[in-house]
Amino acid sequence: MTRDPIAAHWAEFDDEILFLSLQLEEISVREGSSKGKYRADDPPDNELAISVFQADVLEKIGSWSDRKLAYSIARALETDERVITAINDSESQAQQDRRLALQLNGDDPGPEAPPAYTEQDFHVSPEEEVFRRAFTTCDESNAADHDDEEECIAGPSMTYAERQRQKALERFNMEDECCTCVERFRGGEIIRLECGDVYCTGCLKDLFMRASKDQTLYPPRCCRRHIPLSVIVGEMSAEERETFESAVVEFSTEDRTYCSSPECGKFIPPTRIEADRAICGRCGSETCALCKRKFHIDDCPADPALQATLELSTRQGWQRCYRCRALLELTVGCNHMTCHCGAQFCYVCGEQWKHCHCARWQEERLVNRAEEIVDREAERDLGGREREHRVQQMQDELRENHECEHPGRFQMIRGGRKSRFECEMCGGRHRNFILQCRRCHLEVCQDCRMHRV
Repeated sequence: MTRDPIAAHWAEFDDEILFLSLQLEEISVREGSSKGKYRADDPPDNELAISVFQADVLEKIGSWSDRKLAYSIARALETDERVITAINDSESQAQQDRRLALQLNGDDPGPEAPPAYTEQDFHVSPEEEVFRRAFTTCDESNAADHDDEEECIAGPSMTYAERQRQKALERFNMEDECCTCVERFRGGEIIRLECGDVYCTGCLKDLFMRASKDQTLYPPRCCRRHIPLSVIVGEMSAEERETFESAVVEFSTEDRTYCSSPECGKFIPPTRIEADRAICGRCGSETCALCKRKFHIDDCPADPALQATLELSTRQGWQRCYRCRALLELTVGCNHMTCHCGAQFCYVCGEQWKHCHCARWQEERLVNRAEEIVDREAERDLGGREREHRVQQMQDELRENHECEHPGRFQMIRGGRKSRFECEMCGGRHRNFILQCRRCHLEVCQDCRMHRV
């Protein structure tokens, strides 16, 4: 069984459009179910890839739809051509038969126009009427020119598709002048913009490439109208297109970071900046995104928030860990500090513990700590002398055990206090009990005793 080629082409168009439409539907379903959150100017790579793929699918759907429409028009023109040719042949044959009949009768008046169209000629088809008027015009022209002895004989006309091809060829061969270089080019080498100006492809591409290096030319424009990239992108190489698209990202970024290497200086896009560390995609150098100099681990003087925090810490007497640079505050206890990162340092000078000559205690904090412990553990209100005596004893114990490593088991302290127990490490409050070091009187909860002490 022979397959109809026309039906095969038509089915191919429908299949391609259906397949692309299903892909577009899958992309829409995926976008509807996506719950990811990201910055508007820094989408992840997978979102960028899906966006590019979606645009490609839409472009292909439009292309296949245009091809289907063009094929449909071509089929219609081909069908009309056959009908018009058949009518023309029939009309020519009728004229020849009439002329031959007149010659046989001894009279040859020449070609005669068919009778004029009247409202009663309902049987005449539109196609026949077109050719009838054409012959009438031709005969009237011959009657006006008495010196012209040539017969007006209708010949075969060009098809619509042929006339369109001829017009397109004429437009292609027609030369226009580029408004920039003032050279003349054929239609296939020029681009006419919305403002009416004509550019050759070389000058327009050169404008886009200069705009990628000179921000005063970006975005490319003519007569104050922006020129879309789509009008020239087909003439660009992959490298030129990448250069211009990189410039689009660069010129649209407000706080720009360039490679700190003097030999490079390449723009670093926001997608390559993480935690103020900008990594150059060309040479691999690292640049501080705040001060724009070579990347440094220490404090950046160009960070206003950090500088304000450091000024506050100086006024409050806080100290920074020498290892992780975290800020710590000492409320009670000796000057021996242990950071969350495990580093041990002196709260007075910030140096590593036992590498300085600072006092182990500040007397004011020692007294405050001793009073806090005595008042907390007292089962009744103590008199002035008794309380003073116990505070003095507690000061001596704290001096002796200021570097306590909490050996042995903690004693469990149950109810009897006026308020709930409070862990001195995590700050949590507990109703039933608290654990206490027998030497330094540190009170912690069960969780901190197991995982922090």
